[in-house]
Amino acid sequence: MGRRSLLASTAAVAGVLLATTRPAPASAASIEVLEDVKGVGSRGARPGDLLLFHYVGRLEGSGQVFDSTRGGLKYRDGGAGVLRPAAIALGGGPTPGICEGLQQALSGMSIGGKRTVRVPPELGFGGTAVGAPYAIVPAGSTLVYEVELLRLSAVGPDQLTKGIAKCGSGGAGQQDENCAAISPAEFL
Repeated sequence: MGRRSLLASTAAVAGVLLATTRPAPASAASIEVLEDVKGVGSRGARPGDLLLFHYVGRLEGSGQVFDSTRGGLKYRDGGAGVLRPAAIALGGGPTPGICEGLQQALSGMSIGGKRTVRVPPELGFGGTAVGAPYAIVPAGSTLVYEVELLRLSAVGPDQLTKGIAKCGSGGAGQQDENCAAISPAEFL
């Protein structure tokens, strides 16, 4: 191998190493808060908190609902939509169906609070079309979410679900008992 080939190979390896060790540039994209109704909690949601919340996601241009925890609509497969809040660990990484923009919308909210936000494609589902429960989200879509924070727990999941044990996640064993009777609560 000649000196020129060796230098080219070394430069290529160095470029790969730099690309894998250098942090990705921060995204300039951010959500836009359209409406913010303060809640009654003693503090806002922070990374690591467990949150129980309702949301309705719409496509910005058409207003078409693509996802909702409020029920009352027909799923794409024709089944009846179920009233059942979502639960996440805020900032805990990707959660199926919960885009980065929706997590940003929840950050800082206190229980009982309601927020409407516009989410750019980079913080939504990006350049990929997504089959959501109520509609297909076209690639590059701007999303609008209406969010209501029901419960916040900084001490674990048992408190978050206290009194609503039969209000569970979807799937074959989906349960929605007590989902409509959730009282706002925080556990710090």
